[in-house]
Amino acid sequence: KMQCVTAAPSTIAVRATRVVNARRGRDASVAGRYARIVTNAAGEVSFRDGPGTAFMTMTPKEAELRARVSDTQQWIDAWVVKTGTFDFGAVVKYIAATAFEVGAITTALFAAQKFCLGNLHATSLGAAKAIVAVMFFMLAFRSRVFSPLNASRPKIANERKAKQERKRPSWTPPAVVFPLVWISMGFLRSLSTMMVFATTGTVVHPAIIALVAHLSIGDTWNSINNVEKKLGAAAVGVLFVVSSAYNVVAQYYNVIPTAGYVIAPLAVWLTIASALVWNIWAINGKQPLYPTKPRAFN
Repeated sequence: KMQCVTAAPSTIAVRATRVVNARRGRDASVAGRYARIVTNAAGEVSFRDGPGTAFMTMTPKEAELRARVSDTQQWIDAWVVKTGTFDFGAVVKYIAATAFEVGAITTALFAAQKFCLGNLHATSLGAAKAIVAVMFFMLAFRSRVFSPLNASRPKIANERKAKQERKRPSWTPPAVVFPLVWISMGFLRSLSTMMVFATTGTVVHPAIIALVAHLSIGDTWNSINNVEKKLGAAAVGVLFVVSSAYNVVAQYYNVIPTAGYVIAPLAVWLTIASALVWNIWAINGKQPLYPTKPRAFN
């Protein structure tokens, strides 16, 4: 039975009852004793001198004080960010990383076209289309391996912690929705790109390179939003992500209209996602809409 459980790792002194040697049928509980326990982020409890049952209490004043300390620290962190100076180096880093990724993926596609897909398109179109479909399905989820930045995607297991760190609007979809949607988007990217390849005979067509640019911009945005957690810069950056998606739809449509229709849901989904990003920015202190260096204290 727990009356109060800490949510973050801590070591606290509590009044506890420890059950000892219960199998022997003896009343081996030691009541009214102070013990030291350790709680982790998952709420698991371990005693310094063995397992047991803890009864923890926190007075209203202690709870209020703890909440005030937490709020104050959040305010200080936000103030340090808001009063920071413009980080020109970060902007250069984002642009350079995106350009590098576009170049790296394009080089890989050029090699695949020259040594495999070019001849295969002429001799065995079905096999070539299958290879392209698999390539771009994998690229939809692993394009970040070409990025020099840490572009990790958020995991469902970390969603609870993420919700504690930043507020979300009430209409935010459940965490499980996002991977399902992105898997669907992966299929649409793969299918539409296969159609463009079948029509043009090359994976280095400008329309497909537009998709490569879109993926690269998205990876850079993931680094800004999920790794660096710069909500203001991410709010502006997501506009580049969604704009590049609409460009892909237009480019694919110009090659073969059906391909444009197939990939169009990507742009619709990212429009919704961008609205979510801007709402998150608005309810979490409205950080500067550009990367900043933390305020220096002399």
